Parts: sequence; structure tokens; C-alpha cells
Amino acid sequence: QRVESFAQFDALAQFATLLTQIFITTHVIKKIGVGWTLAILPLVVFVGYAVLAIWTVYGVMAIFQAVHRATRYAISRPARETLFSVVSPAEKYKAKPVVDVFLYRGGDVAGAGIDWSLAALGLSISMVAASTVPLAAIWIFLSTALGRAQKRRQDEPQVPEGAAA
Repeated sequence: QRVESFAQFDALAQFATLLTQIFITTHVIKKIGVGWTLAILPLVVFVGYAVLAIWTVYGVMAIFQAVHRATRYAISRPARETLFSVVSPAEKYKAKPVVDVFLYRGGDVAGAGIDWSLAALGLSISMVAASTVPLAAIWIFLSTALGRAQKRRQDEPQVPEGAAA
């Protein structure tokens, strides 16, 4: 029954991702900027883990996971790709593997390792969730800082490649 329930939440997340990406994401980026759009996912993580720390029930976890996935793929990923719009193709292709492999996949592995380590120390799910909240706050700060850096770079006068600066 839980597998079926997770499948339903996953299908809902995929549908929400599609609708959000088609109808909402571009407007959000234009309205609040890249940095605050990037901050939406860590804000979801912040709220999700805060609620999970207080109320550790299956429904909260399933809803949090669905909202997290939809936000990650429909809002965070397009905003992250926007960061590359202000760099040359050469810079983009040097940076993307670092971001995709080391930051995202490495972050997933580190997160799993931290969860496992905290659980091995005997911490409850509530305590593990609560320990994630400050990290999400840092992530929100870093997201907005990236957005400001992207905006500064976007506002710089453009020098054509190969031209003397």
C-alpha cells in the first residue's frame, strides 16, 4: 500500500513539475529574479524538514518528497541553468560537470551519509530533520548570493569574444 501511495505522489509530482515548468517558472524568474527563484528549493527543504522534525508521519514525508521533486525539477533546475546565461560556452562546459556531478550528486551522497551517520548515533528522524534546517538556511543565503552575482555579471557591458578588453 505504501508503494502504491509513493507511486501516486510521484505521479502527482511529475504532473506538478510539468504544469509548473510550462506555466509558472518563467514568470517567477522574471518577477523575483534568479537568486530568489534558486532560494525556493532550499526554502521548501527548510519548511519540509522543520515540519518533519515536529510531525514525523508518513503523509508529511510523502508530501514533502513530492513538493521537493516538483520544485527541484520545475523551478530550481531552470533557474540554475539561467546562471550559465552570463558566461561563455567554454566557461559553461567547464563549470557544468562540476555543478552537476560534484555539487548535486556529491550533495546527495553527502546528505545520505550524514543521515546515516546521525541515525547511527541514535538520533531520531525528528532530530535528523531538525539538524537539516540550519543547512537549508545557509543554502537560501548562498542561492540569493549566486543570484546577485549573476545579476552583476548580466549588467556588465558585454565585450565580444576575441576583442581587446
